[in-house]
This record gives sequence, C-alpha cells and structure tokens, in this order.
Amino acid sequence: MRLRQRCLDVKNLKKGLLLLALVGGIGNIQAQRLPKNQPNFDKKPIHFGFSIGINYFDFNIEEIADLANLPEYYSVSSNVSPSYTIRIISNLRLADYLDLRFNPGFAATERSLTFDLVEPISQVRQKVTRKIESSYIELPVELKWKSERIRNYRLYVTGGGKYNIDLASKEDVQDDRIFKLAKRDFAYEFGFGVDIYFEYFKFSPQIIASWGVSDLMVQDGTFYVEGIHRLQTRSILINFTFE
Repeated sequence: MRLRQRCLDVKNLKKGLLLLALVGGIGNIQAQRLPKNQPNFDKKPIHFGFSIGINYFDFNIEEIADLANLPEYYSVSSNVSPSYTIRIISNLRLADYLDLRFNPGFAATERSLTFDLVEPISQVRQKVTRKIESSYIELPVELKWKSERIRNYRLYVTGGGKYNIDLASKEDVQDDRIFKLAKRDFAYEFGFGVDIYFEYFKFSPQIIASWGVSDLMVQDGTFYVEGIHRLQTRSILINFTFE
C-alpha cells in the first residue's frame, strides 16, 4: 500500500513539474511575442526629459573631540522631514552602454537640529530645536552605466558629482536665534534604477544617495556652534524620471 502511494506521489510530482515547464514555456513564448517599444530610443545622440522625486535631507554631524569638557553643552542631533525635488534631464550618448547626463533642478527641504544644553539666556537645561529651511539649485553631472536591454526593461547605475546653491541660506544674517548654513555645497552621489520602455515614453524609477563633502558650518560665535566640529549634508532621493 505504501509502495503504491509512493508511486502515485512520484507520478503527481512528475505531472506538476511537467505542468510548470509548460506554463514557463508558454510564458516565455508570450514574452517573446510582446512588442519591443521604441527599439531605437537609446540610439539617439541626445535626448531630454524631466524627473520628480521625494527627498530626505539629513546632516552628518561631527562633534568636537572634547565635547564632554564643554560646560553646559551635552549633545546635538538632527531630524529629517521629506520634501520634493524636480529636475530637467539632458542625456548625451557616449557609447552603447554609457551616457553622460546633466540634470539641473530644484530641491526644497526642511531639517532641524536639536541641542541638549543649558540655554544661554534662561540658564536652564533644555532641548532647543532650530529649524533650517533650504532651497537648493542643484547642478548634478553623472555617468549612467546601462545593462543589456531585455525586451522593455534595462537596469542601470549612476555616479557623479553635484554642486548646490542654497537660495534660502542665511549665512550673512546677523541673528543669534538662527542656525546658519553655508550657501554653497558640493557632493558626490550614486544611484541605481530600471528603465521601463512604454509606447510613447521611457519611465525610470530610481534611488539616489548623496554625500556632501563641504563643511556647512558658519562660525558666527554663538553657543550652538561650539560643540560642532563639522557639519555635512547626507540625502536620499526616491526619483521618477520621464524621458
């Protein structure tokens, strides 16, 4: 009885594998029959587009080495709020799998720094928050490495540098209640995504990470900056491009 049951199980397993093979074969045939949208899109020497995305700007905070010896100053931390980025895409084809891209755009963001210290005026230990709004003109230049196109899909990675100008910077404002950031910043960034080819356009979701290399600290003589040695930008962009 057990032998008969095992034989039935083996037969059912073979039938299942055969069914999976047939379904996979039919699916592959159907995929091969799907139309290849815009087959010559990537052969254009130059093309343009636009993108819109959700950004998360943060700070990389490097506190001074002897913070414990700074009287009445305990710590500083950052908080992130999501905002938006819009860019114009200009793409120059260098080779079959390599493009050069210049994507100027605008990014709005709001960050905040929370200081745990004895407030200079009230002389009471408390957590003081300083909100910092930035309106960046972004000038990124990047290389885009692309994989082999499979029907209407292609994977890619990007890498390059970015120069930012903060239109909302209060670098030169004389006000001790404001935490000031430098107006100009330089960063390098890397990303990855997938090109999806539709009948009339190409859509590409992507994720881009950025690391600022410039020190944004403005030494204005206030107590809030005394515990910070260096302040740099970090950001993540969830981006959607249309070309």
